[in-house]
Amino acid sequence: MSIIVSMNELLQKFETRVAIVGVGLIGGSIAAAIRKRFPECDVIGVGRSRQRLQAALDAGILTGWETSLSAEMLQRPLLVVVCLPVNLIADSVAEIAEKAGPETVITDAGSVKSDIYTRLSGNKTALARFVGAHPIAGGEQGGFEHADAELFEDRVCVLVQNDNTEQPAASSIERAANFWKAIGCRISRMTAEEHDRVLALTSHLPHVMAAVTTSVVGVNNLPMTGSGFRDTTRIASGDAALWKEILLGNPTQVISAIDSASALLADYKRGLENRDGQLIEDLLRDASKCRGKLT
Repeated sequence: MSIIVSMNELLQKFETRVAIVGVGLIGGSIAAAIRKRFPECDVIGVGRSRQRLQAALDAGILTGWETSLSAEMLQRPLLVVVCLPVNLIADSVAEIAEKAGPETVITDAGSVKSDIYTRLSGNKTALARFVGAHPIAGGEQGGFEHADAELFEDRVCVLVQNDNTEQPAASSIERAANFWKAIGCRISRMTAEEHDRVLALTSHLPHVMAAVTTSVVGVNNLPMTGSGFRDTTRIASGDAALWKEILLGNPTQVISAIDSASALLADYKRGLENRDGQLIEDLLRDASKCRGKLT
């Protein structure tokens, strides 16, 4: 199915009501992106803290808030974006889907996908309404206070397409795709398994490596660090509880990525032990060439 549409078509087809469950950095940035591009759209924040939701409303990134989505709200046309920690997404999707009407579509922003679909396995109601997604964007600072309306501009958003899983209606997939495109994303299609394999390498392993490097350096040596250390360890400042759930949600693929990194570190160690300058140079050159292809 083709989902290529012009920006004018996206403007015409954009949602009139969007609910964002979890108004942190990602949820807040989604809200900010909508408010900037589609000021007439109703953006409803959903969460547990009335104080935080009211603060987001006062900041202008929401038009309203609720502590839960009622069946009445879900019977009208609505696109719901679940931006909770990955271990909470499946339960939230299932709860929302149970109350949702035929014109409600649910998507998410979780950086792990297989675990979510495994938890929803057998729940035909949820699978018929849920279009799993992952906009590959973020930052180390949490909270809607750090929301960025341009966070998703020209960033890839993966839409999950599982051949062996009950799929939502084509119209629901199109609505979700158009939504993510309208706030700046480029759409890529992957199975949940392929997404998790790739993200283990491009996101989850880098976080582990940044954390390891930071811990090895230690507090006492921080005064002697420079910009290189800051650049390579920035993401180690991320929320530990949030990243614990991401890593535990994708253990097999993350372990495989760590094994690959361990093999390369062993090559560097061997080169140093043998004073093999050519091996070390080759390893460094290969990495430099790879990094040079990043646009």
